[in-house]
Amino acid sequence: MNGSHDVELAEAPSKSQTIRTGQRSAGNHDRDRDRDRDRDDLARLGKKQVLKRNFGFMSMLGFSCTMLITWEGLLIVFVQGLANGGPAGLVYGYIVSWIGTLAVFTTMAELVSMAPTSSGQYHWVALLAPTSCQNFLSYMTGWLTVAGWQAFVASACYLSGTLVQGLIMMMHPKYEPKLWHATFLFWAVLACALVINTVVSRALPKIEGLILVLHVLGFFGILIPLVYLSPHTSAENVFVHFLNLGGWPSQGLSFCVGLIGNVFAFLG
Repeated sequence: MNGSHDVELAEAPSKSQTIRTGQRSAGNHDRDRDRDRDRDDLARLGKKQVLKRNFGFMSMLGFSCTMLITWEGLLIVFVQGLANGGPAGLVYGYIVSWIGTLAVFTTMAELVSMAPTSSGQYHWVALLAPTSCQNFLSYMTGWLTVAGWQAFVASACYLSGTLVQGLIMMMHPKYEPKLWHATFLFWAVLACALVINTVVSRALPKIEGLILVLHVLGFFGILIPLVYLSPHTSAENVFVHFLNLGGWPSQGLSFCVGLIGNVFAFLG
């Protein structure tokens, strides 16, 4: 009797196992519901779903932060805005860039909700443009998007490679930097990104989640030392003082030139 009773106890699932099973079932149900909704949205547009959904909310948020890298980008390109616009130009230029970026992404979000396809911009142009010129405008939009992707990849890899070279110079004072060193670092960064997106693509959602954690912690890791350890100045110098070190004909033109740094940070 005791032996059979022990077997029954061993076979009976514990409370924690039951909870985990229920959580997995709920998660599978949510994923199935999302896939059904995606399939229905694409069927409404005459498309067939061929890609698997493997990104959740947090991994998508991490991907967005990885693409934008706003505060990381500002650390690299703020010098241009500081020389052309000054401290006040940086502050107000950031606000202007933020409003413009918000307007663009709000419009894109509305278009995505209408036609959620991987084609993106050139598909939306084809849907909304007049019939007489929709093919031409869609074609031009597609190629401009491809050119933008290529420019973004080149700039991101170059900046990352030169950042690595800068760290090497800081840690090894005897190191003599060469231009071809930066080129090889550029290709190394590109090769690393290629491996992550092809060989270990199944782990990409987890990598994006890790990047999100590093993105948030790194922000405070940079902000707190700057606030407490850097020299402070007056509020008037921050919000009123403009600079035109580029020698442009007017302060307004200098502000617009310095605005490029903030725009680049928001674009990623």
